[in-house]
Amino acid sequence: MISSNTDQERTAPVDELESSTSDSRTPGASTSGARSSRPDRQKRPNRGSKALIDTAGPDPDASLDDVKLAVGTIAGTHGVNGELKLKLLTDHPEHLTTVSTVYLGQSDLPTRLLGVRFHGAQALITLEGVTTPEAGKLLGGLKVRIAGSDVRPLEEGEYFLFQLIGLQAVSDQAEAIGIVTDIIETGAHDVLVIAPQVGPDILVPNHPRYVHEISPEQGRIVIELPVYVS
Repeated sequence: MISSNTDQERTAPVDELESSTSDSRTPGASTSGARSSRPDRQKRPNRGSKALIDTAGPDPDASLDDVKLAVGTIAGTHGVNGELKLKLLTDHPEHLTTVSTVYLGQSDLPTRLLGVRFHGAQALITLEGVTTPEAGKLLGGLKVRIAGSDVRPLEEGEYFLFQLIGLQAVSDQAEAIGIVTDIIETGAHDVLVIAPQVGPDILVPNHPRYVHEISPEQGRIVIELPVYVS
């Protein structure tokens, strides 16, 4: 789950941001989540949790062919035939209907995905070998991951969240600002948490007004610092 590594009250930027055009479903993700990010799209912080840079997840430089990305968390059973409720951690749940193999928890052993249907904000999935509610309950809380090669291709200007963690944040004048250590989601625009060399974390909305360039291949993100009022 995306979390913040600080718990002080936030202040809001002076500037008003236009509403997002992204999926209105409440998003979620882990460090290895399959959510994608672009600078036009913020989440509620979890107090006391580690920053993403301190949690397990793919190396930001890793090839998609070498990673597995979380698309949901098993949240319980549905019915009497072993169908499972999946709390979605992806912006494109419909893409799951094209996937035939998933990985449960941290296991690298493949499990066949036999069926996917949608029920409200959740998906209902059927996995090979899970045919009773009792078997399904044993899987409660596990992340469901898919191979990077099965992920929906990114559009131009999109990046997976794990690719942003660890990027060097610089100004338009190439002045060093800090390192991206975390991402907070608030429902409208992702907020980047940037740790400067000295001082408290800096919060920057992931919006074109403030994020001018994202270049994981160059290890940097170019930003304009927002002006805050208390």
